[in-house]
Amino acid sequence: MGHIEAMSDTGFLTRLSHRAVIHITGADARDFLQRVVTNGPQGVTPGKALGSALLTPQGKVLADFIFLDDGEGGLFVDVPAGEADALLKRFTLYRLRAKAELALRDDLAVAAARGDAIAALEAAALALALDPRGPGLAMRAIVPVTADIGEDGAGYIAAKAAACVTEMPLDYGPAEMFSTDVNHDLLHMIDYRKGCFVGQEVASRMHRKGGVRKRTAYLTGQGSFAQGAPVTAGETPLGEILSGGQGFALALLRVDRLEAADQPVMVDGQPVSVHLPGPPS
Repeated sequence: MGHIEAMSDTGFLTRLSHRAVIHITGADARDFLQRVVTNGPQGVTPGKALGSALLTPQGKVLADFIFLDDGEGGLFVDVPAGEADALLKRFTLYRLRAKAELALRDDLAVAAARGDAIAALEAAALALALDPRGPGLAMRAIVPVTADIGEDGAGYIAAKAAACVTEMPLDYGPAEMFSTDVNHDLLHMIDYRKGCFVGQEVASRMHRKGGVRKRTAYLTGQGSFAQGAPVTAGETPLGEILSGGQGFALALLRVDRLEAADQPVMVDGQPVSVHLPGPPS
């Protein structure tokens, strides 16, 4: 059992078809969500993105997103594609009398790159910034939907998993997880000092209490991992697989049980290595 501190330099360039773009413009584009979401959107500047989320009043994650500067005073919001319509309606309700216009931009797409492919992403990008959730994860961009970028996301998914980065809908669905379950507090996605946001009371109480019971960890082993497969140590259930690929997975695990385990960690009868996320950098 270890902690993730660094990751490989494998390059990739991919369109992220599981994400969509909401565009917010107007004089109050940066203000009306400030007391709603877990982080930002104040602080977003050209070349600097922010990870954030919208919680239920009970503290469960309704959606995760990344704010990027549109270069003209507004915001591009990189959101889960399946939740885009619902988020647009929610954001519109939160707008109240603020001077802001919101639109779901079907003509735009989200893309990511690492390594030598970053130059090609820069050439197509309308907005570009380092992924704010972890050092060295990828460059994140908003591009025209017509950009010549394919959808081979295997490299991105592997890099995301190795960094213990979770993302809807690849790893979980709406209102299924608390923020700490999916490492939002370690991924620069919650600002506990920002003041009010939806679900803040529960999120802040869990933060102050400490001793997080569950974490999403990076697992490595032989073969492929099926979503929902149980993770065990002997007869002790530790959790289950959230997502996976050949030789790796993300799994939601009970940290207390993992720390007390005196037998190998197993998935489908195969031993695995468990790497817990480290503190935020």
